[in-house]
Amino acid sequence: MDVVTFPKGKVLFKQGDGGDAAYIVNSGAIGLYREAQGRKIPLATVRKGELFGEMAAIDASPRMATAFALEESKLTVIPVETMLEKMRKADPFIKAMIHMIMNNLRSVHDSHTPRSRSLTDATNNLVRQCDIVGRLLQGDLPPPFRAELEKKLKALDPVLKDLRRIALVHREDDRREDSMPTEAELPH
Repeated sequence: MDVVTFPKGKVLFKQGDGGDAAYIVNSGAIGLYREAQGRKIPLATVRKGELFGEMAAIDASPRMATAFALEESKLTVIPVETMLEKMRKADPFIKAMIHMIMNNLRSVHDSHTPRSRSLTDATNNLVRQCDIVGRLLQGDLPPPFRAELEKKLKALDPVLKDLRRIALVHREDDRREDSMPTEAELPH
């Protein structure tokens, strides 16, 4: 296994890519995000001692998210061959449990909004929830229902912008080591 340094902003893999390796963070921070409905949705920040990218490396499934270096990061790269060799040697019961856990995690990733760990996280979650309500407006809704939803969503715009401003101004006071990256930190 090699230790590789990735400069800030470097994309390690993209959502949908095949899994050729898993990674352990030795230093720095890796941001994860998913793309859905034309938006980049921040998921998590992976920090020292944490593993990521393992599911696609174990079962050759497509990457569920895009990973990029939030800051210069040193990572231990675990090649897919190493992961597969370890899995081949594992007890069949343990292998089955690992696959069940991975399937459960995929379900959670698909349906769960990450828990807020900072005002930035909470604000990003509110924006995502407003987007979900906004998608209801694309459906066939009775005019009074549509009008009420549009009015309320429009009223939330300045509140969300103000929350983002507050989160940005107080980011250092509010930031936790495991908070999600902001949308501004995502690669363009």
